[in-house]
Amino acid sequence: MILATVSSQPGFHTDVRAALEGRIRVETTWDLDYGDAARLRGVSSEQKCIVILDFSDSQAMAVARAVDGRPQIATIAVGGGGSRDQLLELMQAGIRDVLPHFTYRDILHATNRAAASLACAGELLADLYTFVPAKPGCGASTLATQATAVAARLANEPTLLLDFDIRLGLTSFLLKAEGNHTIVDALLQADQLDRDVWSGLVSQLGNLHLLGSGPVDFSRPFLGQRLSELLEFAIRQYTVVAVDLPGSMEDYECEVLMRATKIFLVCTPDIGALHLARRKAIWFHDLRLTDKVSLVLNCAERRGALSVDEIERIIQLPVRYLVPASANEIAKAVQKGAVIEGSSPLAKEITRMAGDMVTSRPSVKKLNPVRRFVDYFSVSAARGS
Repeated sequence: MILATVSSQPGFHTDVRAALEGRIRVETTWDLDYGDAARLRGVSSEQKCIVILDFSDSQAMAVARAVDGRPQIATIAVGGGGSRDQLLELMQAGIRDVLPHFTYRDILHATNRAAASLACAGELLADLYTFVPAKPGCGASTLATQATAVAARLANEPTLLLDFDIRLGLTSFLLKAEGNHTIVDALLQADQLDRDVWSGLVSQLGNLHLLGSGPVDFSRPFLGQRLSELLEFAIRQYTVVAVDLPGSMEDYECEVLMRATKIFLVCTPDIGALHLARRKAIWFHDLRLTDKVSLVLNCAERRGALSVDEIERIIQLPVRYLVPASANEIAKAVQKGAVIEGSSPLAKEITRMAGDMVTSRPSVKKLNPVRRFVDYFSVSAARGS
């Protein structure tokens, strides 16, 4: 493992070494100036390198871009992300760990995360699907829940739904899966997740694994960094992961979207939703994510005030899915906590969305991340032999 610090300030290199001394095992340490970035491009594909980059200088971004896309290099930005525009730039440059301030504790934790990420390089990671509402009430949570549940059946293997609408999520309610643990419990343990901890957190409904939201103290803050750690764990355990996002365009949502395989932007035909969908389409364009976005027109009616062509002109995105209005069918499913299946127009369109979530995956299946009761006896027997 190579540890490279990049800064024009000698004190930065010294402080990083002091923060990590005796705590991180590395074979080689490089103290580089910004002009030495070419050395980083010489890191071979067989090597692993953690780059701790001082963003107090405008030259840092050029260094970040120079190593972007190299899976053997993990970059930590220190002193960056001071503005929303700069944070987006960092994400576009492939940086997922941004420390606004230098502290020994944050440097150590970020370096440990980078080392763990590099150790898992080459693993088959989950396809990540995100559901984003144009505005609250567009039905994104309902579609996320239903489509992921159907995808779990089609894939015939554990499939995960994460409710990242921390304060107002509905996924647990929609499937009557309101247990003792929520996404908040998982966030509190995000830095120590393993199969044993995970098994005690997720709700299981057949092959659908769910980390839903629950009653939350609205004044209680949560750290976006913990969401990153949770997502990092999840995509290594599953083949398909879906995330229900609140659509509030917060910084942590940007990171999830940047990593997404596909983004379902859910909109209804009313003027307010179309207006906000257009704003989010611009947001996706700024993030350079337009090619990942599939527009879902929910509650579509045959004789709506606006045609599909007119809606596409307003939002500047093609409509990929037309989900018919079917309030009674949805209400019955919610009352039972059931999955919508069958031959109705609504069920068919949900199944089409679910099919698109699983058809591109290779045939390789992962070990179930949730321990069964019998697994504990198997492990004990193995240890005793």
